[in-house]
Amino acid sequence: MPPPPEHVERVDARLAFIELQQDEFLRSPEGDLALPLPPGWTLLPLPSDLADGTIGVVLDSAMTAAVVVQRLQPTEAIAAALERGDVRGLARACFERRLQRTGNTIRLLSDFRLVARDSMRLGTYEFVENVRDTTALRRTRVAVVPTSMGGIYEVALSPLVLSLDRVPEERMLDSVFVYVMQILRVP
Repeated sequence: MPPPPEHVERVDARLAFIELQQDEFLRSPEGDLALPLPPGWTLLPLPSDLADGTIGVVLDSAMTAAVVVQRLQPTEAIAAALERGDVRGLARACFERRLQRTGNTIRLLSDFRLVARDSMRLGTYEFVENVRDTTALRRTRVAVVPTSMGGIYEVALSPLVLSLDRVPEERMLDSVFVYVMQILRVP
């Protein structure tokens, strides 16, 4: 079967928007991204040693996952993908940026995917850190979110392993990641 024509967008997953009535949000300073905090979730104070562009860190109510939201400064590859409207390519460029910034200490675990929710398009990927201790493999899920105001954000969900007897289940983390993409607001 031939590939679809270039102008046809191949979407890997479609999500429904979930309207979450909350008063507390993690908002970007520019106002082009907001994450409502579900009941019991905690917005942490930002330590000074976080990566540039980090606008917030949120813990889920079970304290099994952290969501880190970061605004990215475009590299040449990110800007080119954004200009082409290639959200899957944008996710690839963001992973390559992350790979470079970590000194090649991470490994890609997934394909670069395109997720659609209403008119919003997100690129997603998953990675793990290259560590020798494999007792608790920590898979980080990332959604790359371009906004209509030209902002580019990474919304990353990482498991919190506080002890080896409390390792979060991958299915539960997948569900939390999908939920975060469903409640995310990009005006």
